[in-house]
Amino acid sequence: MQGRFDSGLARLTSGRPDCRVLLAVSGGIDSMTMADLFLNSALRFPLAVAHFNFRLRGADSDADEALVRRWCAANGVPFFRQEAETAAVAAQRGVSVEMAARELRYDWFASLCREQGFTHVAVAHNLDDRAETLLLHLLRGTGLRGLAGIRETVPLPGTDGVRVIRPLLAFSRREIEAHAVRAGVEFRIDATNADTSVPRNRIRHEVFPLLARVNPSFLQTFRREMRHFGQAERLLDGMFAAGRPGLCSERDGVLCIDIPALLRQEEPGWWLWRLLEGFGFHTDQLEQVEASLTAQSGREFLSATHRLVKDRTELRVYPLHGAGADDLTGRLDVRTFAVTPDFDPKRKPEAVLFVDAGKVQLPLAARPPKPGDRFRPFGMRSGTRLLSDFFTDLKLDVAQKRREVVVTTTDKNGDEVIVAILGRRIDDRFKVTAATRTVAAISSLLPRE
Repeated sequence: MQGRFDSGLARLTSGRPDCRVLLAVSGGIDSMTMADLFLNSALRFPLAVAHFNFRLRGADSDADEALVRRWCAANGVPFFRQEAETAAVAAQRGVSVEMAARELRYDWFASLCREQGFTHVAVAHNLDDRAETLLLHLLRGTGLRGLAGIRETVPLPGTDGVRVIRPLLAFSRREIEAHAVRAGVEFRIDATNADTSVPRNRIRHEVFPLLARVNPSFLQTFRREMRHFGQAERLLDGMFAAGRPGLCSERDGVLCIDIPALLRQEEPGWWLWRLLEGFGFHTDQLEQVEASLTAQSGREFLSATHRLVKDRTELRVYPLHGAGADDLTGRLDVRTFAVTPDFDPKRKPEAVLFVDAGKVQLPLAARPPKPGDRFRPFGMRSGTRLLSDFFTDLKLDVAQKRREVVVTTTDKNGDEVIVAILGRRIDDRFKVTAATRTVAAISSLLPRE
């Protein structure tokens, strides 16, 4: 096993002569075996051990740490440790304990690498872990990225060039257990790994034995297939990167997908899934979006973070913002100035609207559009027009209409009157005339969302 381990390690580290490896060691059989294999490796990389005490198992967590500390002292390996009340952190962040533990651990690894100059972080995932992850991804729904399972090496976020490597991915749990016995590796057993209420443990203890009855070599079959899935994923990633610019663009922070161009593609559903990946839409929604491509415009789909609107020739994906839209006065920039002989209201920046300051009550207010809003668009000599009709003429979709900002004042009776639609049009009743003495210039403090 040592020879196979060294061969794989040389490949994962690309033979870099400056390698300094930080070993993530929990005290369990996998990580303690990995530490033993590194210690006896012919590659002789400078090593250190990082142990995170998640404070989840009381005295058992402390005993795990003590074992790792003793191993490091006995073998002259530098030891780093960190701890956190992980359950409390998970509750505070609103995530699972597993997710909080992962975030805490990898953030700390990144910090250690920046401070100590490590080039790689080695973690002890094995072939069984990889197969478990494959099945979990299949059960939850995934693309090829999920079918490829755990990757052998990935960048460590928050660092410049540090890689996470998994040198045990080619070894089954049975091989690791056999090596630990032969080499006399001391390790701790985490009793929670036997809890079959945890999906991963249920797969390990209940599903794997059934799969072994069908195919005794199922782990190696999975390993081979995951390799093929990974290769296919990389090929499709290249195709997607080349085709994406012809299918979509981004305007003012909004992703705009060209529906006719999308429908010309072979398998438009796949392209749609890749384009919307990361926006939080679930599988059923994506199927509904695909079905809407040839349907009437106006349909909307909501995820936790985004709103997708089906317009005539585009799908538009808008970010959702937590701040309410009922008080938009902070969006306004209103400046007044006296009219000079050389002032010409026709010469103005595109995003600025000029109105007669003498005809409005300052400060002006701002709000979202409301049903039934009416105003007299600039150039209309009498009467008023529904704001919704004005928006329709501009070919705004339903999400764009909601994002518009209506600027208002009050008349002598205290009634609200629309002065302008921010960045678009003023009400003709407030236009600058030859009699105007003071002008109010209205613009937005923020770019149009």
